[in-house]
Amino acid sequence: MQASLIDTIFLSDKRKNLLLLLMDGPKDIDEIKEVLDVTSSAMLPQIKKLRKLDLIAYDDKVYSLTDAARILVKKMKPLLGTIEVFEDNYEYWMSRNLSSIPEEFCDRIWDLEKCELKRPDMTCIFEPPKEFNDSLAKSASIETLASFFHPQCPHNYAMLAKRGINITLILTKAVFDRMKQDREKDMKIILGSDRSELFILKEDVTIGSISVTDNLFMIALFNKEMVLDHLKLTSSDPQALQWGSDLIEYFKKLSIPIEKEKKCFRKLIIQKEDI
Repeated sequence: MQASLIDTIFLSDKRKNLLLLLMDGPKDIDEIKEVLDVTSSAMLPQIKKLRKLDLIAYDDKVYSLTDAARILVKKMKPLLGTIEVFEDNYEYWMSRNLSSIPEEFCDRIWDLEKCELKRPDMTCIFEPPKEFNDSLAKSASIETLASFFHPQCPHNYAMLAKRGINITLILTKAVFDRMKQDREKDMKIILGSDRSELFILKEDVTIGSISVTDNLFMIALFNKEMVLDHLKLTSSDPQALQWGSDLIEYFKKLSIPIEKEKKCFRKLIIQKEDI
C-alpha cells in the first residue's frame, strides 16, 4: 500500500528538511549532504521515497521540487514554523491571553520562530532586557504600544525625544491620563517633539506592550489571569521586526491621534522659551 503524503512528509525529519531545502531551489547531492549534515547512504533512500510520490524530480544531477510539491511545501512552512514557535516556549504561549492579537497576525505567528524568552532577574524585574536598552542606544526610531503604566517609561521616552528619536507611542486612555497626571513634564517633552506621534486606543487590549526599534522586537503579553509577569519575547530577526511593526500599524489605525494636545503642549513650550 502506498504511504500517505502526511506520513511521507512528516514522519521523517530527513524528508521534511529536504523538501524545505529544495523550496529555495534545486540542489545536487553534495549540497544536500552539506546543508542537512547527512550522508549519501542516509539520504538516498529518503529521496527514493519522495521521488516515488512525485514530490521530487531529478534532472542533470540535481534534485528539485515538482510543481505539486512546491504547493505542498509552501503550505508546510507556516505550519512547521507555528509548531516551532509554540514548542520553543510552550508553557509561555499556553499561558498567554492572545485574544487581542488579530487573526491575520495569529496566522503569521510563525514569523516569531526566532524569538527568545527573557526571564527577568528578581533584582531588576521592572527593567527591560539589556539588549533592548543597547538597541535603543543605536536606533533612530521606536514604535511602542503599551496598555499598562510603568513609572519609568515617560522619562525614558522624554529622553528619547530630546535625542531626536522618531517615536510612535500608542497608549490606552487610562495609561495616557496617568502619564499626563503623574509625569506632566515628561509628557510635555514627548508631545513637544516634531518627531513624536501619539495615539490613544479606542478600546483596551490584552497585550501588555509591544516595542520595535531599528533592530529589535519585544513583546510582553498578559497571562490568562490578566497578570503581567514580566516575561518578554525578543528577537532581532527581520520577520519578527516586520510582524511587530505591522501589528503596531494595525492598532494605530484603531486609535485616535493626539494632535490637539500636541499643539497645546508645543505652544506652552514655545511660550516658556520666549519668557
